[in-house]
Formats: sequence, structure tokens, C-alpha cells
Amino acid sequence: MRKITAIIWVGMKQMASDPVQVMFIIALPVLMTWIMSFLPVEGGVYEMATLGVLVMFVALNIITSAGGYILEEKQTGTWSRMLAGTVTFWQIMAAYFTRIFVVAFIQSMVLILSGKFLFGAPWNYGYFEVMIVLIVYIFAMTGLGLFLAGFLKTQGQVQAVAMAVVMMGTMLGGVFVPIENPPAIVRFIASVSPQSWAAHSLKDLFTNGASLSSLTPSITLMTGAGLLLLAAGVFKLQLEN
Repeated sequence: MRKITAIIWVGMKQMASDPVQVMFIIALPVLMTWIMSFLPVEGGVYEMATLGVLVMFVALNIITSAGGYILEEKQTGTWSRMLAGTVTFWQIMAAYFTRIFVVAFIQSMVLILSGKFLFGAPWNYGYFEVMIVLIVYIFAMTGLGLFLAGFLKTQGQVQAVAMAVVMMGTMLGGVFVPIENPPAIVRFIASVSPQSWAAHSLKDLFTNGASLSSLTPSITLMTGAGLLLLAAGVFKLQLEN
């Protein structure tokens, strides 16, 4: 456990000392949340746009971090040195998973609290249930990030794929703006997009006071997707060692 904690701590210190990462993870999402606050409240446009910022930036952070951390460690030789030492592959993966998860959760809390207390977002219900949905969503996206990390080879590939996956899942998933009478391909993307599942679940909880049991399908889908992608990604990474 001490080795896992040490890897997490080193990674967190490196992230906190990089102004670009801090801006991308915290400052830019908060700025976008403020911009969304000028949208009209009527019709649920503001709520969905604000939650769209949350799910989009959390997903971008997770996918780029998962791929970026591992590729950087491999390119600098740190990955092979850790494996050659006393740290096992599973300890490394546990540390990376925990680090990505914790940073994404902190980012989610910053966005929700800034939306509520700085920009007047009408979040009135279900904060405990929201924590459950966020944990499951972050788990699913962390699984996706580690899955992609097992197949992508360069930082450029990570950034391009992250942008494509997140933007398609968010924009075509009807997260920012509801899509009326969408074509079949858009309906399919919305049906498999964790961003769409999470944003609509959060909106139902925050604004309608929905029960957690009513969101069982979305929670189950995100959990299943996370488990499947995480297992495939870790298996691929293990094969390379």
C-alpha cells in the first residue's frame, strides 16, 4: 500500500506544479461553467449545458491523463525501471487508476460547487445520489482511458482520440443541446455514450429530484462499460510487459 501511495503522491505533486495542467483541469472548466451561466434557464438549456461542461471536461481529463501518464512513463524509461524494481505491475495500475479517479472526482466537485455557489445553478436535490452517479461515470471513463492507453502509441494519438471520442459522445449525445428527431446514427451514439447517460442522469437528480432506482439502467450501463474497458485495457498493457 505504501508503494501505491508513493506513486500517487509523486504524480499529484507533478500535476499540481504544472500550471498548464491546473488550468486545464480546474480553471478552464470553471470558466466554461461561468460562460454557460448566461444561457436561458427556460427549457432546461442552462442545466444541460452546465452539466455538459462537467462531463466533457472530466472525460477529456481522464482520457488524456490515462494515456499521457503511461506513455510519458514509457518514453522516459520510468515505466521499465519501476517494473524492474520492487513495484509490481498491479501496484502501478492501482496507483494510476486511483490517481486518475481522485483528480477527476475533485474536478467534478469543483464544477458542481462553482456552478451552485458562484454562478447560481439550480441544483436543489439529490446530492448523495449525484455522488453515486459521478463515481460510476468517472469509473467508466477511467476504464475507457486505460483501454485507449493500451493501444495508443503517441501523445498526439491520445489527444486526437480523446477529442474525437469525447466530442462525439457529448455533442451527438444530446448533452449540450437536445436533438429533436435525430437520425439513427445519432440515436445510436447517444445510446452508448457515457457522457449522455451521466449528464441526463445528473439533470434528473439535480432538477427533478429523481430517485436513484429510476437511474438503474444508466448506472448499470456505465458500470458494465467501465469494467469491460478496464479489464481489456489492463490486459493489453500487461501483455506488453
